[in-house]
Amino acid sequence: MKKDFIAVILGSDDNAYGFARAIYEEFNQKSIALATSLIKVSANSKILDVIVDTKLHNEKHLIEVLLDLGKKLKREYEKIFIIACSDSYLEMLVRNKDKLESIYENKFIDVDLLYTFNNKKRFYEMCEKHKIPYPKFISCTPKDYEDAISRIDFGFPLILKPDNSNSLEYLDAEFDGKEKVYFIRNKKELLKKIETIYSSSYQGILIIQKFIRGDDTNMRVLNTYSDKNGKVRVMSLGQPILEEYHPILYGNYAAIISVEGIFPIMKELKAFLEEIKYTGAANFDIKIDDNSKQYFLLEMNPRPGRSSLYSTFSGASIQTAYVEDLVYGKLSDNLGNTQEVLWMNVPMKLVKKYVKDEAVLDKVSKLAKCDQVFHSLIYKKDLSLKRRLNLIIYYLRKLRYF
Repeated sequence: MKKDFIAVILGSDDNAYGFARAIYEEFNQKSIALATSLIKVSANSKILDVIVDTKLHNEKHLIEVLLDLGKKLKREYEKIFIIACSDSYLEMLVRNKDKLESIYENKFIDVDLLYTFNNKKRFYEMCEKHKIPYPKFISCTPKDYEDAISRIDFGFPLILKPDNSNSLEYLDAEFDGKEKVYFIRNKKELLKKIETIYSSSYQGILIIQKFIRGDDTNMRVLNTYSDKNGKVRVMSLGQPILEEYHPILYGNYAAIISVEGIFPIMKELKAFLEEIKYTGAANFDIKIDDNSKQYFLLEMNPRPGRSSLYSTFSGASIQTAYVEDLVYGKLSDNLGNTQEVLWMNVPMKLVKKYVKDEAVLDKVSKLAKCDQVFHSLIYKKDLSLKRRLNLIIYYLRKLRYF
């Protein structure tokens, strides 16, 4: 007799492990991961089987592997679906949606919509059309960056970032001081940084953007899931209280407190997603301006975010939504967290050291006392000796680079 389902996850990082954990906890079902290398956070796990294939970044090869694996899995499972843990994997899936949807249960978005999300200029134009607030910006290329700098009308400090920091073109570029996002204090620093970036192999668009004032605690993250018909069924708002500060990880959240209830911003983004007929998981980065208290949408990721497991612990599981929608077809609305929790991807010591907001620190202490603190990677049912050692090394490195 066939089992109900299995998830095929692309990647082996903490995002992949977190997704597998949520599915195992809710449905007692292991997942399969395909990855170009085995990252230690997913090694020696009994809830995730990782298949290493160094050629998966080749699109033709990836699709062939997925189609072959899918046909084999269908002999044992009634339904199978795919989760992409990176933008590059997602892009390859979307470009081959017609082939994959014949075997997998996913309903992928159209490639034009994906390119809009991945191109910040086009995305902000979409925000303008749908009246979603976003920070003012100017885009530039290697040919016109000096002219772009002369047209800046929002002052310093400001933010500089590639049009898509997760694109292979930017990830493969090598230059001194490389980061995902740059905080720029003056015109001289801006010119130098742009010239440094363009001296590398990266020749794509750069975004020069107004800085929205406020620290990490002014950020908000929203996780959503839209069913196969484009209706938003799950929404989960969180308040990031600490970001990663390693240059390559900058912009990823290190600690989040979930926010209970439904807020106006959630209603606005729900309407936005349904108007564009979006399907699947999405992750929004939002910031509240210190002065005006207005929110601004910084970006949208058309996939589960690295920190999406905080939603699961808060009662609004994105992972459960995938299964209920794609496997059982009985997904119910869950438009808000039902409990307040603290999710972390760093040791508590770092949270207490770097979070300066006293009200937030008080909340952290209260949640710790109530045993409402969760780590994606620390799962009591999956802590073999080898895995424990891997996690000790992982968290010691976190302490070192912060």
